[in-house]
Amino acid sequence: MNVSSKTSPVIRQKTRRVLVFAYYFPPMGLSGVQRTAKFLKYLPRHGWESTVVTCRPHGYFAYDDSLLREIEEAGITIHRTASWDPTRLFGRRTTVDMPRESVRRGLSALSQWVFIPDNKVGWMRPALGQALGILRDKPYDLIYSSAPPYTSHLAAARLARKTGLPLVLDFRDDWVGNPRHIYPTPFHRARSTRLEGSALKAADRVVVIGDAIRKSLATRHPDILTPENVRVIPQGFDPADFDAEPRIPGLTMDPEVFTLLYSGVFYDAQSPEPFLRGLAALVEREPALRNRLRAVFMGLLPAFAKTLAAQLHIEDMVHHTGYLPHEEAVSGLLAADVLWMTIGRADGSARIWTGKLYEYFGSGKPVLGLVPEGVARKALKEYGASTIVEPDASPDAIADAIGQLYEQWSGGRLPRPDPAWIAKFDRERLAGALAGIFNDIVQERE
Repeated sequence: MNVSSKTSPVIRQKTRRVLVFAYYFPPMGLSGVQRTAKFLKYLPRHGWESTVVTCRPHGYFAYDDSLLREIEEAGITIHRTASWDPTRLFGRRTTVDMPRESVRRGLSALSQWVFIPDNKVGWMRPALGQALGILRDKPYDLIYSSAPPYTSHLAAARLARKTGLPLVLDFRDDWVGNPRHIYPTPFHRARSTRLEGSALKAADRVVVIGDAIRKSLATRHPDILTPENVRVIPQGFDPADFDAEPRIPGLTMDPEVFTLLYSGVFYDAQSPEPFLRGLAALVEREPALRNRLRAVFMGLLPAFAKTLAAQLHIEDMVHHTGYLPHEEAVSGLLAADVLWMTIGRADGSARIWTGKLYEYFGSGKPVLGLVPEGVARKALKEYGASTIVEPDASPDAIADAIGQLYEQWSGGRLPRPDPAWIAKFDRERLAGALAGIFNDIVQERE
């Protein structure tokens, strides 16, 4: 991690302005929104005011007004545009159910046939037009874009070429190398690779969440990227969020009951099934634990998981809160005894990061990780307070891991992480690293 490398001191004598392209932005919820929102919350403390170009609320899986309140309290100016993309079919600010995984995959495959680089390409023209209007009203020092969707990077790159303003591109996920993207033909991949290179060429700096993405981009575009213009700023957590009262909606917290909690959604090869089968195996092995263990799912849970829990006769041990605003979700993390996560074994899974992991770190709670070898497993090992099992381990192996954690909990011996290591992922510190990159670029242009 090199968030502190090559960053200049904070410049306080002059407030500078950054114009931000962010399709996913509050009141939209889920983890893809938080990185940008938290950067913008803390950038003013480092001498940067932000104006955001985003889309109007439409059909989406979750909305979170608590994040929007944070942004408004920080004084961020927001310009919302139309977006000619498929989600408009659901109308304005409509919460839609996440489809079954087989349906989601089918829709994704169809979308990747039709739209390049992604199905948000219809946002480019409205976003670019809005941005040009903003620049006519007042001067800005820099353009920043967060992706996915990668349409955001294309719009920002076009604006940078048109205006001459410096550009920073932030990759929350890899683009062409994203293991979740399936390119239906060589043409689709080649076209996306050219668009990716075009955006990178327009950028003064590229920011990525991890070294795996940096290496992936550099391998495809060695003539464009150098070690000097790619920086790693990892995902993080906001310590201010954790000044919350521990609670889980719908549950009375019982100190005699061991609570394992999963926060977030399941998709692709990520599934709750191995965990549920492991929990069932443990209770079958030790029936007395049925009233001493509880599994909480906080977020969007597939319907099949509820059916499976009933088939395994553990439905009385499973509690589902539904999607919660971020502030309530953090309260849930603090109320649990152990948090768990999974990354399924699939092509590219070694390169998959998950933003929830850093919120888990911020809680200081022990983490059970059902993860393969890769970047997430490495981070869990560095965290220290973790128990790691293969994602396709047998129910008995997962039962052993849960049972071990239960024994540690009942004996008051749950592991604790190193606070100094956790502090590296403080959102305000990470925003300072981003501001340092902005300052370097502006100074180079002066």
